[in-house]
Amino acid sequence: MDVTLLPLMGPLHVKYPQYNAVTIRDLADASTPEALVLTSLTADAFDDPRWQDTDDVALPLAVVPWARKVGLTMHCVGEPSPDPNAYADFQRYMDEYPQAKAQLDSVNLQLRPLQMMLDEPLTLARIQTEVLPQVQIYAEAREKALGDGPGTDWLRQRSKVMAVRIADLPHTRVTALVNSDVLPFVQAELEAKVTLLALPPPQPSEDAETRAFLDFAFRSEIPEPGNAILRLQQIGTPEARFHEGNLRFAYGQLEEAKACLEIASRENFSEPYYLPGYLLARLGQLADLCGERDAAKRAYKGVRALSYAPKDALEVAEAGLARPFTLPES
Repeated sequence: MDVTLLPLMGPLHVKYPQYNAVTIRDLADASTPEALVLTSLTADAFDDPRWQDTDDVALPLAVVPWARKVGLTMHCVGEPSPDPNAYADFQRYMDEYPQAKAQLDSVNLQLRPLQMMLDEPLTLARIQTEVLPQVQIYAEAREKALGDGPGTDWLRQRSKVMAVRIADLPHTRVTALVNSDVLPFVQAELEAKVTLLALPPPQPSEDAETRAFLDFAFRSEIPEPGNAILRLQQIGTPEARFHEGNLRFAYGQLEEAKACLEIASRENFSEPYYLPGYLLARLGQLADLCGERDAAKRAYKGVRALSYAPKDALEVAEAGLARPFTLPES
């Protein structure tokens, strides 16, 4: 079997314009697989829409919708921790004993170079040549000091299981999307079982550039919103209208913000995955601020009626149904 390993960076893709969710999708497409392998999701993940709460945001944001659209088979081979609370319990235990805490602190020093890198706008080349080697240095130092158990969340053991599942798939060519935390160990386990192929170099695309700007609009405080609003209006999708509404809301343009979201709500705003919940939750807040309590309640109830909504959107909706939303006092 030929296997291409595609590194995922969890929620950090929204920070990396040249390695965002659509870049991942484009790389997966360019690798021409017979099937995709997802190591951060367990075999039954797609049975519950809450799989979209995954930290690997590239999957629900771009990869899985694309794979479903083109009919590409996906295999979820993730192996969960045998005890999800063990790692946190282990850290608390170590903190209680000075000598043990000193040992853990020494291991965690290996994280500093990695943490500095992750704050920079990374590309695939830098992830492959700088980030992943540093991940491996840290993971091996932690395993040497703490053993493969609660102190590593059984990373080596779980990686072996995932590697076997990949190697046993009934395909001749697959692309595996692997979180960078486990990729070095999964790769080491696969080297004797399959032929590992290099990723094709990423090719800039208009979709990836648009995704980069939408990510910027989603996560940034924009001091001069005029140009950003103009660009969002040019994009013209419901997601872009949502971000325009949020920008206008941030600058006190409540009626204009509500109008943006109302237009988006009359369009097909089912994608991306987070948009229905976020848009309706924000629309409810804006309706409350504009004195339209019945409209606000309808929007909040709309969030609750969705088959999936992000947790924070549901929290906004529940709070808004309990009492009208108001701006915090400055």
